[in-house]
Amino acid sequence: MVTLRIDWKTSASGSWNMGTFGTLPEGWRPPMDLNFSYGGRDGANQKNINVNANGTMTYANQGGTQGTNAFGMTVSYAL
Repeated sequence: MVTLRIDWKTSASGSWNMGTFGTLPEGWRPPMDLNFSYGGRDGANQKNINVNANGTMTYANQGGTQGTNAFGMTVSYAL
């Protein structure tokens, strides 16, 4: 079981823009691509958080109002 705490310093501002968190070491990578929903606040800043089998971690804004504030969440998955 892996639990990651994501505390990201800033967010891409465009409605559909994306960003990257980096790459996980091999022992922490999930067996398949995973995505998690970040609900934002007050109906804004909604994102998909992606943790991929190749170790890359990204986020994608989901339309609407997007600020540049920091955001954070915890995700867990089985290895």
